[in-house]
Amino acid sequence: MTNAVGRTIVLVVLLFCLPLTAVGGAVAAPAESGNERALGDVAFQQEAPDDEDNETVRHQNPDEYGEDGDSDSTERWLSDWMSDQLEDSAREISEGEYDLAKEHIGEEYRDRFEQYVEVAGDTDDDSNDSYEEAQEEQESLADSIAEYQETKSEYEDAREEGDEERARELARELEALADEIGSSNEQIQTHYDAISEDDDIDLSEASAAIDTVNQDVQTDQDAVRAAEFVETELVLEPANEEISFSDPLVATGELRTADGEPVANETIRLDIGNQTLEAETDSSGSFDFEYRPISVPLSAETVTVQYVPETQSVYFGSEADVPVSIEQVEPTITEPVVDPEQVAFGDEITVESELHVDGEPVDGVPLSVSAGNEFLGVTETVDGTFVGTATVPADLSAGEQSVQVALPFDDRALADTEAETTMTVMETEPDLAVSASQTNDSAVTVNGTLEAAGTGVEGQSIQLLVDGEVTETVTTDETGTFASLVSLSEETTGDVQIVAVYDDDGTNLAETEAATTITLPSTGSSSALLPTWTWLVLGLSLLIAGGAAVYWYRDGDESTAETGVDEDDPVAVADSSESSSVSRALLSQATEQLSRGEANSAVQNGYAAVRKQLEAQLESTPSLTHWEFYRQHVTHESAPDESADTLKDVTEGYERATFSPEGVSEQEAETILERARELCGLEKDVQSVPADD
Repeated sequence: MTNAVGRTIVLVVLLFCLPLTAVGGAVAAPAESGNERALGDVAFQQEAPDDEDNETVRHQNPDEYGEDGDSDSTERWLSDWMSDQLEDSAREISEGEYDLAKEHIGEEYRDRFEQYVEVAGDTDDDSNDSYEEAQEEQESLADSIAEYQETKSEYEDAREEGDEERARELARELEALADEIGSSNEQIQTHYDAISEDDDIDLSEASAAIDTVNQDVQTDQDAVRAAEFVETELVLEPANEEISFSDPLVATGELRTADGEPVANETIRLDIGNQTLEAETDSSGSFDFEYRPISVPLSAETVTVQYVPETQSVYFGSEADVPVSIEQVEPTITEPVVDPEQVAFGDEITVESELHVDGEPVDGVPLSVSAGNEFLGVTETVDGTFVGTATVPADLSAGEQSVQVALPFDDRALADTEAETTMTVMETEPDLAVSASQTNDSAVTVNGTLEAAGTGVEGQSIQLLVDGEVTETVTTDETGTFASLVSLSEETTGDVQIVAVYDDDGTNLAETEAATTITLPSTGSSSALLPTWTWLVLGLSLLIAGGAAVYWYRDGDESTAETGVDEDDPVAVADSSESSSVSRALLSQATEQLSRGEANSAVQNGYAAVRKQLEAQLESTPSLTHWEFYRQHVTHESAPDESADTLKDVTEGYERATFSPEGVSEQEAETILERARELCGLEKDVQSVPADD
């Protein structure tokens, strides 16, 4: 009898104190404890010594560790880890496991790289770009090789079926992919060399694996090329070397096979820079062409002419260089025509102009359009004519504004030039809306929208005033929405007016404002009391405690036999009901926070609920980082297989909400909370606990 009463007292104390812990600490989630800042799997946690003589420290937080060399050791761990991942990825590529290869250098690699950049910034490390570029190029290589193998299988099927045209078309696709793979190999080797300048890093095996894969592809492609195409040779004889747009290159050429046979009576395509020309070969394979340089740098000493066969052609492409000396000429842009001439925010305008040199139209040249200081877009000339459309942005000031069309070349065959006209921008009355809700005793959450012509206005500054004093300046997002947590003094009570003001002289939107009023309870009735949801949790905990006490009193030692829990351990006995009630309370608060737009806090509480629930099931320790806990869970014999992906989603969401500057969106937070409820077995059972009135 005495033992049962004692156990009951202990349980009541535990359950009474536990919600207070949830209010003050558990909502922050385990990985934010004093000595720990999670960098994924690197805990950066100082372990407590077992005694005065034990001073073992594991992965100190570089922001808090004062001795020299700590940033260096952190950088070393991260660089070793990324190098290992690159090597593992290269090995998977060599074994044909392209998806696995990309997983090794996927999202976690990018996260580690961001951490590495932060740490290496203190150590003047020069290999930052190489780690990132090697990862990007290696992902691209894996995709290209996978596509090459798939296309090659299709090519072989077409060959077996006797479909020569399809086989030849696929052979050209393989040729392009083989070129991409060769280029990626060169880039990766360059990045590996830069990374391996560190004497402690050896990527020779990875380098050899990537190079071998490339050689295999090139060997395969040599066989495809020999089976499908006839090699060609392009020979050019220019009539002049000093050229300009006004004085074009005039040349004759001859196209023949590698065996010397003419490619006769063909319409051929010639690519020179970003221009495409057509020519006709005669019976001997000879042709003539003219080339007017447009965007060629003045420093160029040669131009490359490429013969590009049609997709189904039996001929393989070839190229030749022509020596040149470029002389610059100045083109003319006609005065732009703007329609309509009078516009307002959100209106679509059309700008039309022409580009020519001494009456000769210039094709395929990008011209940029701007109004005032606002860039509107780029469109290329067709037959020398430019027609572009754009939408009037808010940041274009009201009044008469100039419209410029420009050729933004620098040291090219055509000189830079521009032309302009004017249009009138009318002022638009925007719609501003604002609302507010109490977050706690010292802050309110303010939300609002700025719209004009039926659409949200992005990138505009809104001042927030509380009782006439400017407290915050916020910026609208791409939908015209803004939100802010506005701090209040502890003495603020009663009706509080919050005014949102938009007043930007640099736009075509008129000044406007909107107001809302929120009533705050007096200090005596709110700040001295716990929030309503906390009292609900306390009440629930005490009810559970009372029920448990009666049950223990009646059943005595039978509970041990029925449940397998040692009745002498009150924490173990209370664990299931305790963790469930706390998880329920945390998820309820998370739901309420999400309804107020506090996505990051909601995710953190959702994760804390999951930790509380699963730690009880797995008898885990709260000191683990979020990724250490994840690994322990997925490897535990009692953990269901299907929970691994769900816990990973919640863990990744928690990490973004806690450590990423961007945090999580409300939509992401809603999905993460659904996963958290699923892990806690409360998908349909958790309701929002109302905020304190």
